[in-house]
Amino acid sequence: MPETTALATVFVPKQRESGAVQRELIDAMVDLHPGGLTWRRTFPGTLDQIPHVRHFTCYLLADSPCQDDAEQIVAELAANALQHTSSGRPHGTFIVEITRTTTTITIAVYDCGWGSIPRFGERCCSDAERGRGLAMVAAIADQVGYEGNDELGHRVWAKIHNP
Repeated sequence: MPETTALATVFVPKQRESGAVQRELIDAMVDLHPGGLTWRRTFPGTLDQIPHVRHFTCYLLADSPCQDDAEQIVAELAANALQHTSSGRPHGTFIVEITRTTTTITIAVYDCGWGSIPRFGERCCSDAERGRGLAMVAAIADQVGYEGNDELGHRVWAKIHNP
């Protein structure tokens, strides 16, 4: 077993000893790609994946001042996909997509369909146990929306401005 451990350390990249990557370098990299950078990842359709979704988002947006907002938004959209569509059924999946430009971050969650459509504009009671998530997403984000249908699935998205 010690041989396996020794081999594993060879493949682990060294961590950066200095601070975060400079904002100017990130913006320059994003500008090289028309439409910004887009990352997608498919997750199994279980609630235990929500922390992984948050970590994925945190990692990609580590240098952004919008990181906390994006993390909250993606967790809420993923939880809704699991609770309200067939993504949360056995063998279901959902996809998280993060698109970053120099001025915006768009967080989208794709579900497997056969569920309700999001209702961002509905008011809810402050003491309600359910139904506050999309209202919170709408309050945090600069724009929200969805497209799709029950048969093919939905893309639910939120856009925040990256100052």
